[in-house]
Amino acid sequence: MAARLAAAGMPVLILPALDIKPVAPEAAASLDPGLYDLIIFVSSNAVDGYFRLRRDAGLLEPWPATTVAATVGAASAERLYASHLVPSTLILHPDGDAGQDSESLWTLLQPRLSSLRKVLVVRGQSGREWLGERLVAAGVAVERVAVYSREPATWTPDQLQRLGVALRSRASCIVLLTSGESVDAVHANIERAGLLVPWSRSRFVVIHERVARRLQSVLHASGKVESSMVKVCSPGDDAIVESIRQMASL
Repeated sequence: MAARLAAAGMPVLILPALDIKPVAPEAAASLDPGLYDLIIFVSSNAVDGYFRLRRDAGLLEPWPATTVAATVGAASAERLYASHLVPSTLILHPDGDAGQDSESLWTLLQPRLSSLRKVLVVRGQSGREWLGERLVAAGVAVERVAVYSREPATWTPDQLQRLGVALRSRASCIVLLTSGESVDAVHANIERAGLLVPWSRSRFVVIHERVARRLQSVLHASGKVESSMVKVCSPGDDAIVESIRQMASL
């Protein structure tokens, strides 16, 4: 995305909000897809972490034909397709028009509930419990395995200096935020650097209404009374790039 935006004449400052680190599961048995009717990957990091752990453990068996692999969005599903480790006929995910979140995947899963006895949710060490809770309420046995951790990143003085120059420039900055945790982590860095005022004048692109609500709540708590300019888009690269380009033209 950064390369595409830069090619379109928009300077890009890459400041990861979270540090993603691999985590080994407590039980190696959870890496066996044959134990489950359905495995849900909550993110691209979940896909990468799960298959990395299988490879490291020497588990190279083909994906079982009885196990469906699901993701909450098309972007994570693309990682599954690209891996060629799961047959495409066994990959399930919402399309862009139907929304790309736990609620959208839940809609796809409801007709399949009678065939689901045991489900594995591959995730980070923390995250939203909504989908797992719905499955449990429907009588499905749900296990969860964490394959990565997310910790707030602490930006270096050089990163904060470059951000300060960008935020104080005449051109409006456009900030991409992709999760509620990212909003909190970015805000902590901004507050530490004393950049809350120029940051609040930015324009924002987020990938879900929940992220937008969290952003507005944080900005309001920081003393910003009027609502900021926030655009919600789908989480795919194409949609994000196009939303940023549209925001830049306003």
